[in-house]
Amino acid sequence: MSQISDVDIRPMRDDERRNVYAIMRRAFPLVDRWFFSWTPNVLVAEQGGQLLGAIVLKLFALPHNRKGGSVSWVFTAPEVRGRGVGQRLVEGGIDFFERQGCDEILAAVEGFNTSSSKLFATRGFRILSPEAQFRRYGLATFAVWAKIFHYLDVGHFLWTRPASGELDSPALQWWGTIAANSLIGLLMLWRVGDSRAISPGMWLVLPLIVIVLFGMRYLGMWLVARRQGLTVRFRAWESGFPISIAIALAFAGAMYPMPGSVYPTTNQWRYRDLLPKLGWIALAGTLPVLLILWLARAMLQLEVTPPYLKAWLNIMLLMGKPLLIFDIAIPFFPFVSFNARRLWDWNKIVWALLTAAVVAMFLV
Repeated sequence: MSQISDVDIRPMRDDERRNVYAIMRRAFPLVDRWFFSWTPNVLVAEQGGQLLGAIVLKLFALPHNRKGGSVSWVFTAPEVRGRGVGQRLVEGGIDFFERQGCDEILAAVEGFNTSSSKLFATRGFRILSPEAQFRRYGLATFAVWAKIFHYLDVGHFLWTRPASGELDSPALQWWGTIAANSLIGLLMLWRVGDSRAISPGMWLVLPLIVIVLFGMRYLGMWLVARRQGLTVRFRAWESGFPISIAIALAFAGAMYPMPGSVYPTTNQWRYRDLLPKLGWIALAGTLPVLLILWLARAMLQLEVTPPYLKAWLNIMLLMGKPLLIFDIAIPFFPFVSFNARRLWDWNKIVWALLTAAVVAMFLV
C-alpha cells in the first residue's frame, strides 16, 4: 500500500474535537473507547483539509527535577492504516516533546500490539523493565505509573526514549512474578477469613502452588517456542499488580492472577506473521494448567486423599481457576495479553474446546 505524502502534523483546534473523537471511535473497539481521555496537547494529521488521525500527548514532572512526556493515544482512520500516517504522528509527537525540553518520552504499549511497538522501536524507544524503572525512579515509580495510567493496562510495557542501557533480567522478573502472586494469594486467603487456610504451613505451600501452576505454564510455552525455533523471553506484567491487590482486598476469595508471558526477543516482529507459532505456544501454556486442575478436582473426590492434601488442592483450585478463566475463556479487551487472545486469533475451535473444559470445571 502506497505511503501518504504531504501530511501536515499540527495542533488540534477546538472546533475539530468532535471530528477527532469520531475518528477515535472508528479506530478502536467499543471497550477501548471507554478508557479514552483528552489532554491539553493533541496533534492531528491533516491532508487536503481532511483529518486522518491524531496523537494525544501528556507532559508531567519526573524525579530529580526532570521533565517527561508520554504518548497516551495514537490512532488513524481505518482507511489510511499502513500508509505512514501513524509514523508521521509519532514523529510529530517526538518533535513536540523535544521542543518542550523533555528529558524522557514514555509510551505504554501492549506486548502483542506489534503495529504500535514497531513505531516506537524504530524511533529510538526500548522497553524499560520493572527493575530498571525502580532503579531509575525509586519509589517515585508509582507516581510515574499514576501519571501515565500504567496501573490498569495489564500486559502493557513501558517504552522509553532515550533507550535504556540498564540490565534487564528475565529470571528476576520471573521470580518477582512468583513472589508477588504468592503474596496476593496469601492476601486473598486472609480475606476469606479461614484460620486453617492461613496457617503457618500455608506460607510455604501457597508459593509452591504458584510455582507449579505458573511454572508448568511457562515451561510449556518455552519448550514449544524452542521446538519451533522461536527465541522467547519472559516479561512480567508489573502494571497489573496494583489492580490485583485491590481486587484481593475488596472481594473475599477473589484472585486476579498476573502470570506474565513469553515474547519474542527481538523488538521488531509482526504478530500476524508469528500467530501460527504463538497459537501453539499459548496451547502449550494453558493445557498443562487445565489438566493439573482437573486432576486436583478428581483427587478431592477420593476418600483416600488425606485432609491436609485436600486443603492444599482446594487452595490450588482457588488460585488456578481464575488463571484458567483469563488465560483461556476471555479473549477480549482488556484481557488481550493472556493466552486466550492467542488461542482465539489462532484457532477458534481449539479455543472453544478449551473454554468448554473450563466451564465444565465450574458446573460439573
